[in-house]
Amino acid sequence: MKKVKYAIVYLNIDPNYAKMNNLPVKLPVLAEDFQEARKSNKISLDIILRGLEAQYEVEPKNEYYKSYLIFYYYEAFKKYLNEGNFEEAKLYLERAREKHPDYRFHFYTGLYFKKLENFELAELHLKQCLKEKPNFAYGYYELGNLMYERKIYDEAFEYYSKSVELEKDFTLGYLKMADVYLENGRFEEAGTFLHKCIEIDNRFFPAYERLGVVFNMLQRYKDAHEVHKKALEIDPNHYEIYYNDAHSLSKLGKHQEAIKMLEKAADLNEVDYVLHELALEYKNVGRFIEALEIEERALKIATKENLNLIALTALKLSVIIEDKEHVEKYFNDLQIEPELSKSALNFKILFELSQGNVEAVKQILHHNHSLGFSQLYEKLDNMDDYVNKLEEFADEKISASIFESIDEYGNIDPLLLSNNLEKRGIKGDFVNWLVEDSKNPKKYPSGIELLTNGLYLSGFNYGLSERVATILSYYLWKDEEGLAFGRLLLRFYQDRILGDSLNLDAFIEENVEEIKDMSFHFAQMFTNYEENLMDFDTLLEFEINTFEDALKVFLSMYRIEATKEEITEVEFTDSNTKYIILFILNLNSISNFSG
Repeated sequence: MKKVKYAIVYLNIDPNYAKMNNLPVKLPVLAEDFQEARKSNKISLDIILRGLEAQYEVEPKNEYYKSYLIFYYYEAFKKYLNEGNFEEAKLYLERAREKHPDYRFHFYTGLYFKKLENFELAELHLKQCLKEKPNFAYGYYELGNLMYERKIYDEAFEYYSKSVELEKDFTLGYLKMADVYLENGRFEEAGTFLHKCIEIDNRFFPAYERLGVVFNMLQRYKDAHEVHKKALEIDPNHYEIYYNDAHSLSKLGKHQEAIKMLEKAADLNEVDYVLHELALEYKNVGRFIEALEIEERALKIATKENLNLIALTALKLSVIIEDKEHVEKYFNDLQIEPELSKSALNFKILFELSQGNVEAVKQILHHNHSLGFSQLYEKLDNMDDYVNKLEEFADEKISASIFESIDEYGNIDPLLLSNNLEKRGIKGDFVNWLVEDSKNPKKYPSGIELLTNGLYLSGFNYGLSERVATILSYYLWKDEEGLAFGRLLLRFYQDRILGDSLNLDAFIEENVEEIKDMSFHFAQMFTNYEENLMDFDTLLEFEINTFEDALKVFLSMYRIEATKEEITEVEFTDSNTKYIILFILNLNSISNFSG
């Protein structure tokens, strides 16, 4: 009696499920696998293969089942190739070739050698595949991928083009054509092919992901944000979209929204550059202690490429919050990095100055002439006179209100500040803005005098000026261009008190990148300042209704030579215009003050 080698059970597969998964409607399964399949309610790849191999051995000439067996050999090949199990992958390649050698063998062998980085053999097999099946779009697509990986972009584009000629709705082909243009900085052309992908399939996530990058690179930040929103509707689990959208929102001046995006990105994938950008955004809204904590988390996982930048930012944050222990730690770490030691020493000088260690600052500057700070060095012997002069510029009522509003932790309490201002009879929209629940950005700069007085009181303390300007800007104006304008006044103050009193062109060159990160629109006005200049007579009658108007006054007055006496003797239509002009004149006079 002949011994039974196989006991095969035929499972009836729902026709729709069978079509979707490329299975026969009567699937042969070994009897010993049948119970496992019933228990798990799942038919694994191994079960499918064992059943089809048994069926082939029983009926080697049954072309119906043989075609499914070949298909699943290649499925097993792809599985093991993706897992990096090259020996097992090759085994299934050979099994498929033995039973039915056709174009697919060369196609998958090409992928096998590509994975092994044997690009010559990969190319030979992919071209043999296309010789045997000239109208195989995926063959041209993978040959394009091979050339793309080898950075032979013109040939890659040619093969991708061929793939979409053969299949008009081949989204992957259009996507990779866009990638070629992206790789070569041709963003407009890349966008054309990405729009084609979306035209074919309006839920094709990779196209939205790349289109957001394209719009960011083209500085079309509103368009980028809209694309990112659509991508997140399709799939909310990609940290890169949140990260890229935070970049768009930051350039639009929407820093609170950018923070939310970066927090979500960090929740999904806590990588160093995401944490670093989150720390910078916390810094932008005055959350300095949280910013340093996040930067320290980034340092623990930082790649070699990003390590020094993150450490330098941690040093800067430590100087701002005047944390001596952290300043010493990061300063010492950065001294061994030649390209960053100078920047670290600059922060060290600013920290020692904030602590009143004038002699230490003198010693550092005496031995490091290349650092600059030439005007600062000349001021060190008369620091008290300069501080007194700054205090003379301040409004006594506002100064007292700010001093009395500092809590035990050295922070400004906005409710207390609002009450103190009201108690002294100081009125204006900004007094209520300090305590309102709404986080909606303000569109005009009421409260400029509060910010300028806070800066005067900072004296030569770099960290205090950073904290006062950023926190007051946030309390007053909440977000968007208000924060950018506050940052601009801060940098002007620091330039006149701690820096070299730069002319307008040099000042713009030094600060434009930071202003771009605060508000791209603001930075555009900043760099195109010639279009926004007014003469003094125009300034007298000019009314500030927006932060753009305030910037125009700032830029115009930067170039106008006038004395404080001339300003105080004339009438201004708008008080905010006068506050900005007096701020500039007062700080310019510091440069000429001899103590």
